[in-house]
Amino acid sequence: MPYVLGVDMGTSRTAAAVCRQTGSTWADAEIVQLGERTPGIPTVVYFATDGSILVGDAAQHNATSDPTNAARGFSRRVGDEVPVMIGGESCTAEELTAVLVTWVVNEVAAAEGSAPQHVVVTHPAGWGVFRRRMLHRALRQTNLNNVTLIPEPVAVAEGHAVSHDVVAGQALAVYDLGAGSLSTAVVRRSTAGTFELLSSAESVEPNGGDSFDDVIFEHIRAVVAVDMADPHAWTTLTRMRQLCTHAKEQLSTASEATVREIQVTRTEFEDLIRPAVEAGVEELLRTIRSAPIPAEDIASVVITGGSSRIPLIGDLLTAQLRNRTVLAPELACARGAAVAAQSLVPAREAGPVEVRDPDPDDTPPERPDVDLIPLELPKTKSFLRRFTGMNRGAAGAAAGVVLAGAVALTLYLRPDTPPPVSVSPFHASATTSVVTEEKGGR
Repeated sequence: MPYVLGVDMGTSRTAAAVCRQTGSTWADAEIVQLGERTPGIPTVVYFATDGSILVGDAAQHNATSDPTNAARGFSRRVGDEVPVMIGGESCTAEELTAVLVTWVVNEVAAAEGSAPQHVVVTHPAGWGVFRRRMLHRALRQTNLNNVTLIPEPVAVAEGHAVSHDVVAGQALAVYDLGAGSLSTAVVRRSTAGTFELLSSAESVEPNGGDSFDDVIFEHIRAVVAVDMADPHAWTTLTRMRQLCTHAKEQLSTASEATVREIQVTRTEFEDLIRPAVEAGVEELLRTIRSAPIPAEDIASVVITGGSSRIPLIGDLLTAQLRNRTVLAPELACARGAAVAAQSLVPAREAGPVEVRDPDPDDTPPERPDVDLIPLELPKTKSFLRRFTGMNRGAAGAAAGVVLAGAVALTLYLRPDTPPPVSVSPFHASATTSVVTEEKGGR
């Protein structure tokens, strides 16, 4: 079944969604199960000693005991001249990002039984042309050409518009609280039905879900003493940090949580994070004021991100803004990316299938015997080539062999006296590589 794919690569988690073609229309976006227990996977790449490259949960498992051969947080560093060192190998951030995106595409293609018709990958709103081109180039090296990049707030707005009426000219404010940072933006729906980015900002100071985990962690450390001389001290602290993350998630729905037999109430937690949340609300207000439209034109504020379900965030946003706040569904950015991909590949209405009775006299001619000599490819060197299994040069050589065989077979089967052929000296054929740029100039 034809489908399109949306990929949202966050700082700590990566998620994907598909929209399948049903007749002449597209079905709703559906989240893909990428992880072992959760839909998303950790944004982690690991270089194993045997030369293989692991991604997601498998990479996370190995990175716990061998952190020097793992990379995290690289998706926000695309275009950075400083390379990422993994073990003894130097990699660019865009190469690592392309490896993870390619892995997601391959996993979904294996589950769906075919490759996607188009892929939309989200990126931070502050990216310019240079960073987008760098990522496009790395994706082409992994043989991914049908990819469009769109800003994250645009993807969130695309998903929001599926279930909420957003007419042309209306604007949305997006409050995206991820693991590592807070992103705010204002987008507006155009007459063409797409969304344009009007203003955006990303917090410089750590102001995301990870910083909230740190607040609980420091609160527990003030009570629980850990002997740093103990050889298992770091293991104990790591486990305690994981329990603090789980407690933060519990406090979004429960009134209290327990970490190492210490109870933390929601009131205590909200008091600890209130200064950071208030700073985030003020950042959204500045983003709204910097947009070239009146604040009254903003129809609603869409709250999204891994930590967006903390009740204090919605309460403070509702109190400060007169606009209607809407809590987006989980993994809204991945869903919106899949929705955006629909407009890039319009669903085609299936035409009638011609059915004819089999003709017993219609016997196909016998195929000539053709001896195929296996092509011996050179050994790969780059980790990108090692990941994809074939580099572009090898693929071109293989295509040349196939083309030569097709020409030889045509000459073998042609009549003894071929008709004359007139060739114009101005006629030529060329192959053009097309790189899909973001729709609407994004």
